[in-house]
Amino acid sequence: MRIFARLFAALALFHSFSHTLSLDLKRGLEKHEPFVILHLRDDTPFECRTYYGETGEASLYRCLFARMPEMALEPVKSDFFEIDFKREEGRFVVDIVPLKKSLLHPLPPPVHEVPVLPAKMPPSSKHWVVVGYLSSPPYLGQKKRYDDALSFPLELSRYAIPTVGAVDINGEPVFMKSNRDIEKFMAVKEAFNAGKYRKAYELANDALELYPDSIFASDFLRYKIKALFAKDMKENADEIIKLGKFFIKRYASDEYLPEVLLLLARVYSATGFVSDANYFFNRLIQEHAGTKYANLGLIYLGDQFYINGDAKEATKRYLEAYYNAKDLDVASLAAYKLGIRYLDRGKVAKGVEYLEKIWKKNPEFLLKDKEDAHKIAQQLASHKRYDLAIAIDKALLKRLKKLDDMYEEVLFEIGEWYDEKGDTKEAVAWYERYLDEFAYGLFSDRAKKNLDALFVAGNDANATEALQKYESLMREYRGTAIADKALAAKAKLLAERGRYDEALALKPLVEKIADEGAKRIALEALRKAATEAFDEAVKKKACKRAVAMVETYGVKPSGSYDTFLYDCYVTYARYDKALALAKKHLVDRKLADRAAWTCRALHALVGLGRYGEALEAAKEYQSLGGGRCATFDWDLAKALHGAGGFAEEMAQIRKMAERYGPDMRLADIYKMGIERAKAEGDDLQRLWLLKRLIALQNEKGSHPYSPWAEFEAIKLLKSMKKYGEALKVAEGMKALGLKGEKAARWRYELATLYQRLGKTKEAKESFEACAATEEGGAWRKLCQEALALENL
Repeated sequence: MRIFARLFAALALFHSFSHTLSLDLKRGLEKHEPFVILHLRDDTPFECRTYYGETGEASLYRCLFARMPEMALEPVKSDFFEIDFKREEGRFVVDIVPLKKSLLHPLPPPVHEVPVLPAKMPPSSKHWVVVGYLSSPPYLGQKKRYDDALSFPLELSRYAIPTVGAVDINGEPVFMKSNRDIEKFMAVKEAFNAGKYRKAYELANDALELYPDSIFASDFLRYKIKALFAKDMKENADEIIKLGKFFIKRYASDEYLPEVLLLLARVYSATGFVSDANYFFNRLIQEHAGTKYANLGLIYLGDQFYINGDAKEATKRYLEAYYNAKDLDVASLAAYKLGIRYLDRGKVAKGVEYLEKIWKKNPEFLLKDKEDAHKIAQQLASHKRYDLAIAIDKALLKRLKKLDDMYEEVLFEIGEWYDEKGDTKEAVAWYERYLDEFAYGLFSDRAKKNLDALFVAGNDANATEALQKYESLMREYRGTAIADKALAAKAKLLAERGRYDEALALKPLVEKIADEGAKRIALEALRKAATEAFDEAVKKKACKRAVAMVETYGVKPSGSYDTFLYDCYVTYARYDKALALAKKHLVDRKLADRAAWTCRALHALVGLGRYGEALEAAKEYQSLGGGRCATFDWDLAKALHGAGGFAEEMAQIRKMAERYGPDMRLADIYKMGIERAKAEGDDLQRLWLLKRLIALQNEKGSHPYSPWAEFEAIKLLKSMKKYGEALKVAEGMKALGLKGEKAARWRYELATLYQRLGKTKEAKESFEACAATEEGGAWRKLCQEALALENL
């Protein structure tokens, strides 16, 4: 038997008042079952009553106190009791609702204080206990009672012995160390809540060493785990798991067990041990259903499903947590996950629906992480959901100081989003506010440009007249500085008006400008036009236009566009350019980035026919740990083919056949392998590949390599004297619907195979059909000759 006590601090189950009323909850284990003892004490006697329900079990214990506490108390709940505090008719009332089996007893005063044990306990006592248990009362057992007996008081004064107060499990006196463990606990909690996780960890560790048997021992251990988790759960994963497993074994009935289970599940999930994570998630959700931590477990389990590509199961968990949650922040977190996941998957309306629910009911939840709130606003704006985006940015602006990094960008964005929304009045007001506060800011040029565009936007005639005027000046003053300046002004105006192609078409004329100042302005206009045109092309995924802006007009995009440009170069088979881009990133700091670009380099090398280098790139990619590379297997097969590694090529093709099954792209791989096997004289490999190719085409109903594949298979099988198999292939070609010479050849092959197998009737029918084939060419003639020779 082990007993360990627990004190609920700060608004939990321990409350002390000016008149020394106290509630104290102690926990223990008896015969492997948890129990609790709730002590109620006061310096004056008070009465406790028992109320019974329909089943005859106690449903309520009510204790009545003559004096009121100085402060209002909130209801509290544990796994054995719900405790509420009331004021009724000038008295203070404590209601205790048992959630499991229980009993209520008054305790007599110590013998050394009152030596006479009364025959019957009075209705009032200074000390009452409520015992909560699962099956049988601890220590008391189920001894038989005799209600018919004598009752008389006992005089125990002559039996009095010296007392030492409370003793521990070994019978040793318990000496309180001036409640220093309580002070340690409060210091740990304060440090953690202030975000000082290293300090919280160190304080909790010191406290455990100083007070290993403290009633706060489980709390010290829990805060050690929480501090490690908050610092870096991946870096501290091993220690978190070790401490967490010790906690759940040592404190199996602790009220914070669900929190520790959640932390263990999240650490396992984050470090890729999905099966271990699932064990703790399931244990948390099933054993502690309906609790705050169980609902959080559902949410983070949903994250695990989503990261592993199962959006459907993730959504199911988020919705379950959303509808089960009683805590507003937990419900908000579930709604937040639903919102951002739907946005990520392009389901904008549903995503916005959940984000709007949070904004209406719990806006502080979105705003507590300013950077994340800003990203959500930007994502909403990218989907043209400007109202909520602007509302979030405005709320952020109120919480930011002008010197904050985010302040300037947020201020500019509000104006820009009003602009994109079409609210000219608000856009102008916010642009002007931005320029007032940041005359030379990061976005001042764009703000001025957008503001100018807004002023001109409502007056197309002005721009049209200006362009006509510039044309007139260019004609009238051809070859002079005035014409050069007019051309520069025209290029600038066209660029500002978003007429980028018209502006860029002026490039040959701009290059001939003699006036240096005008040429500088014109070239800058062309540069801006090309840059804006490039950005537009990227958004529209217009590869040809984007590449033209880079190669013709000298746009120098940042590295963030390299993936897009690489894909464009590959689309147009510009593998040399694609390879040059990939090589830039082969020294990236992040391992995952290097692996991704090595994959792209491999693809480009295969496209260039540099198969030896491609194989080296494949080895490098595998040494980096691989990752997501959709083209790897296909490129490796082509590289092995090109480099002449026949055995390795065949092994790779067989692996791909097993992995990709009905993927129609395998048709090209099989065709490639067939050619190599034929060149190597390996009839068995060639036959296997031909059969796979024919079966794949029949399964998918697409025949890019028919009837070539079937004719090759028939020819090979005939050479191997497998006429029955060859006939099956030939008979299967009926569905191809062949015409002309191909049809005639097929019927000829069919007839000769029937003839070989002694099926004279079928052979004759096939020869006759062949002989009657329109535009059957030489094959038709062969059939006619065969009929004549055989006299069929």
